[in-house]
Amino acid sequence: MDDFDISLYGCWPLPALSFACDRHGLTLSDGLEIKAADLTALSDHYAGLLNELTREMSAQFEQFRLLREGAAALMEGGDEAAAKLARADLKAATEAMSVIVRTLEKIDALQRQLVRDREAEEERAGEAETLDVAQARLLALVETQAEAKAALLFERWKAESLAATGPPGATSEQPIQTTA
Repeated sequence: MDDFDISLYGCWPLPALSFACDRHGLTLSDGLEIKAADLTALSDHYAGLLNELTREMSAQFEQFRLLREGAAALMEGGDEAAAKLARADLKAATEAMSVIVRTLEKIDALQRQLVRDREAEEERAGEAETLDVAQARLLALVETQAEAKAALLFERWKAESLAATGPPGATSEQPIQTTA
């Protein structure tokens, strides 16, 4: 534990928050209920809580490190009762430091997961915009093709109408029949 660098577990940068955090929870500037808040704001809040927990765990780690050093100094003394108590303190401090290190590792893993989730959400939002753009482009292409086909059919109909000299369905080689 003496070679463990607690500074490796630092606070993660947070994006600008659109709400205020206090000891009583979230207060949204928009006046929305917490149920209606978006997941990005909540993940930012959780990241802030994890950063606060990291700072607290780091401070406790340093306290237990000092306790271990004090216990080691007492063990070197000649008093057997004080040495026994110092060994118990040393063991308790070492166990507490191990728990703190595991907790810091879990916090770090949670922070990494929050970052991955935020990046995945941004990617999904980008894909949704891309899908909307592709859909609009496809609809415009379909509309253009439909207009071109309609214009072609109309021109063919006009040409056939002008060429016809008889009733509908009659060819130009048939004589025109009139009723008298």
